[in-house]
Amino acid sequence: MTCYRCHGFMCPVDLLVGVSSNGHESFHGWRCVACGEIIDQVILQNRVRAGARRFLRREKRPRQPVRTTPALF
Repeated sequence: MTCYRCHGFMCPVDLLVGVSSNGHESFHGWRCVACGEIIDQVILQNRVRAGARRFLRREKRPRQPVRTTPALF
C-alpha cells in the first residue's frame, strides 16, 4: 500500500485505543514509514463522508436588507 500524502511505503500497525475491563483495546491501521501518516477505518470513513459533503450546494439565504435612511436615536 502507498501513502496518500507522500506516496511512500505504508506498513500495518496495531493502534492502542485504551484500557477496558477485559484488557487493552486495539485496532488495525496503516502507518507511512516516510511521513508518519496514519490511516485506519474511522479516518477513511470520515474522509469519504467529508468528500461527499464537499460537492453539495449550500442553501442560499437572502441577505439582510441594507438600511437606506439614517437611524434616529
